[in-house]
Amino acid sequence: MQQSLFRVPMMFLLECPRCHKRMKYAPVGGVSDLSGKKKACVYCNLSFGVQKAVVRPV
Repeated sequence: MQQSLFRVPMMFLLECPRCHKRMKYAPVGGVSDLSGKKKACVYCNLSFGVQKAVVRPV
């Protein structure tokens, strides 16, 4: 069986805890290590933990 050369990137929909805007997030190191990741909101610039803000996978 031949492996596919193209890998489907896993993206998540995050929601900012302050302004409640939603934005997409694609982890660089893979899906398994979301626990220590932080992201800054593109609207209000609040830094928050990615794992707690995941709404759903996209």
